[in-house]
This record gives sequence, C-alpha cells and structure tokens, in this order.
Amino acid sequence: MEGLRRTFGISEPIRRGMELKIARDGEWRPAVLGGRGASGSGVHEDILRGRECEIGWEDVFVGDEMRSVPEFHEEVERKVRMQ
Repeated sequence: MEGLRRTFGISEPIRRGMELKIARDGEWRPAVLGGRGASGSGVHEDILRGRECEIGWEDVFVGDEMRSVPEFHEEVERKVRMQ
C-alpha cells in the first residue's frame, strides 16, 4: 500500500481498501456450493488482491468436509430472514 501511495497518491490505497471491504461484505455463497473457504476470501477479493491465478491447499481442503451441509433452501431463507 505504501508503494501505491507513493506512485498514485493517497487515493489509490483508500480506493483499494474500500473495494476490498465491499467485496468482503457482499460476498455470500451457500454451503451447498462450497461456502467461503478457510482463508475467508472469495473470488472478488482474490481478484482485487491479484491472487486469482493461485490455488493453495486451504482453497481445496477447508477442514470441514465431514460436517453436515444444511439444505440450500433453508440456508437461503435464513439468509434473507424469511422464517
């Protein structure tokens, strides 16, 4: 971020920070479709960080493979507070 500030000014690190916060807050994926990984990052956050071409161990094995997955519709209803 310091290099960005020196090159582009103070607005670039602020803009990137705001975009990362928006990507973190707005990303939601049902557990049936994999949910969020152990790293906590989604596709949009990986793109903003420049890691979209990398794959790590924690991207594949998140440690909760044996857990029971809730039904898709139940999870969506709980997300949008339909219950």
